[in-house]
Amino acid sequence: MTQSNEARDVMGTVAHMKKKGTLKIFIIILAVGALLLIIGSFILPEEEQNQSEAQGSGGNQIIGFFEYKEMIEREIESICLSVSGVERVEAVVFFSEVGGSLYAQNTQSGGSGSDKNEYVIIGNGSNAHALYLGETLPTLSGIGIVCHTGGSMEKRNELLLLLSNAYGLPMTRIYVSEGD
Repeated sequence: MTQSNEARDVMGTVAHMKKKGTLKIFIIILAVGALLLIIGSFILPEEEQNQSEAQGSGGNQIIGFFEYKEMIEREIESICLSVSGVERVEAVVFFSEVGGSLYAQNTQSGGSGSDKNEYVIIGNGSNAHALYLGETLPTLSGIGIVCHTGGSMEKRNELLLLLSNAYGLPMTRIYVSEGD
């Protein structure tokens, strides 16, 4: 079809729509669609920005390492303050590993007893990427507490036992000191 034939066909369709009264409806639907596209272009980037702010600087992380550390410290302080006779608690936590992204891996045993790990790759060509499973949390390795217990060795031992059980740490990884 030549360009002039295509133009004639379009004009014929428009003339036919005028006769049937559907041209106005078509124009209204087209205008509403364009308006929705324009509104959507302003709303969507705002939602994407909010999502990226909620994820933090680590890409898929919901909260960052320091926010997680502070959250655990405040949680420990709250637990300690709930014990009768314990006042003015300050907590600090220590991690042996920071955590990070977790990807699926295949483990293949080698002939000499060594294992070979390979990431599971999905897609092909430029769309190929490792299969992302999620994030790992930092590994808690120690807790330090400074609090006022009135010098009670019984309260100190109670806090050691409570925190050891609550966080799955041996009592040797928890230090409780008497504050002012």
